[in-house]
Amino acid sequence: MSFAEGAAYNERLMPLARGTTLPDQSSPVEVMMYELWQSMRNVDKTLADEVLDPMFDFMRAQTNKVRATNMGLGQYLKYREDDVGQGLLSALMRFCMHLQLSPSESELLREVESNCSKHLAVVNDIWSFEKERAAAKAGHREGGVLCSSVSIVAQEASVSAAAAKRTLYCLCREWEHYHMELTSSILKEAQSPHVKAYIQGLEYQMSGNEAWSNSTSRYNG
Repeated sequence: MSFAEGAAYNERLMPLARGTTLPDQSSPVEVMMYELWQSMRNVDKTLADEVLDPMFDFMRAQTNKVRATNMGLGQYLKYREDDVGQGLLSALMRFCMHLQLSPSESELLREVESNCSKHLAVVNDIWSFEKERAAAKAGHREGGVLCSSVSIVAQEASVSAAAAKRTLYCLCREWEHYHMELTSSILKEAQSPHVKAYIQGLEYQMSGNEAWSNSTSRYNG
């Protein structure tokens, strides 16, 4: 799909998730989107509704034209906070674990969430790069554009893709160290069971993403 086609497709689904529009019964994707969110609200309306905006941010990031522009690593990582779906993953985690965070706790956790997002995005980039590079050659001119930290580092540092991957893996290890520093600081200010469980959940996201990326046939077939 082009960016415009993808954006139009996503925008049709968003009101269905909110429950403000009824689905076309002849469209399976519309029915599934509507019924999924209705069932989530039946479990916990507050936590389910907190997932909506992060999901919309994720959907819009997929068709953001910035994907096709030349970005430096910092700009790319900022963009990928939405594109990798960190906000969506974390909101879903809170929903599944029934975690209630106060506004002050959410603000306190913002930096550790951003750090987790960088780790998720770059680990995914490292392992998916060869597949995405092949897809970019065969895919749609816009929708299939290669958007990866591997190609950015390779270009900016004038190194091979393999060298860029090794460099980025070192950076991931540094983000893990930074996570522990942030965690220590946060738990001095907020020690509620929900905050502790949420931070551990972020750690599971990072380690689980790396284990999956390393083993899935999607990237290693």
